[in-house]
Amino acid sequence: MEKEKLKQLLEDTAKESGLKIEGKIAEVKTPEQKEAEREFQAWKKDKKKYNIIKEFKLANDLLKCLLQTKQYEGLIFTGEGGIGKTILTISSIKENLKADEWEYSNGYTTPLSLYEFFYSNRNKKVIILDDIEGVFNNKLSLAILKGALWDSDGKRICHYSSKSDKATMPEQFVMNAKIIILCNHIPKENDSSTRAMISRTIFYKMGFSFEQKMRICKTFISEDKELLEKDKKKVLDILCEEVSEATKDFNFRTLRKLIAFVQYDEKKAKILFRATTEVDELKRIYLQVVEKYDVVKNQISVFIEHTGKSRRTFFRIKKEVSVKVPSKKDIGTCTI
Repeated sequence: MEKEKLKQLLEDTAKESGLKIEGKIAEVKTPEQKEAEREFQAWKKDKKKYNIIKEFKLANDLLKCLLQTKQYEGLIFTGEGGIGKTILTISSIKENLKADEWEYSNGYTTPLSLYEFFYSNRNKKVIILDDIEGVFNNKLSLAILKGALWDSDGKRICHYSSKSDKATMPEQFVMNAKIIILCNHIPKENDSSTRAMISRTIFYKMGFSFEQKMRICKTFISEDKELLEKDKKKVLDILCEEVSEATKDFNFRTLRKLIAFVQYDEKKAKILFRATTEVDELKRIYLQVVEKYDVVKNQISVFIEHTGKSRRTFFRIKKEVSVKVPSKKDIGTCTI
């Protein structure tokens, strides 16, 4: 009998008879659960080749440093959504590790589920936690993270005591896996308890200026082998015409959305893009007056006239945008 069929037979028998293995009822998974696990494992094995552009090289080196040295057991990447933290991290991990050597989890998790996830994967080489901002607001979760990230007398000890009937793990265990945390921001970053956790890791804030984002988008467009040449030109034209520092949440997902619209209907693409892309009106007006008037005094006067806001608002926006307002000349011509 084949190994998998024999295993299935034993699991089914255990379920029907109440057979216990190491004091616990044998876990039997439904066909749906098994299919979901197969799909997840297939994703972990799928190694898509991504070209590491120069703006990502530093972050990629930090990932390699974590994997190849023993000085740190954790790494944290923060930065606005849609700038490539997850893709960069997972593609690098897939390139350097086998599918069964690492584990991934995303979304909010409770202290108990975090502890259980750590315990179940304690002997992996790497654990990736993605989009877990909620964890940082919980002192118990922070305590678990700290234990998992820094050693005490040569060992990293995770501890959690629970009265819940759902807790089937030991109250403490040794963590052997390295931990990578990806998040948009860390709440209460300057809180002493949070700083203590951060200090246990390689901590790097990923971020790009508007000009850098535009250059990276142009690189992505030119290197996209699935995008037709005529579509590349259309995407680039709309990007240069419609996107500015007044565009809200401009990131690489913005480009992905635009590509989808162009591929759907290039004649409607601009209309669809405008309808689904928000603009900060104050920043839009600021950019217009700065481009039109050279003298700051005149810029302030016109800005106040058009917005009804104060000088303070003008200088706040000036700081938020950039000292030098980008133009199409700054970001390059709309050609590939």
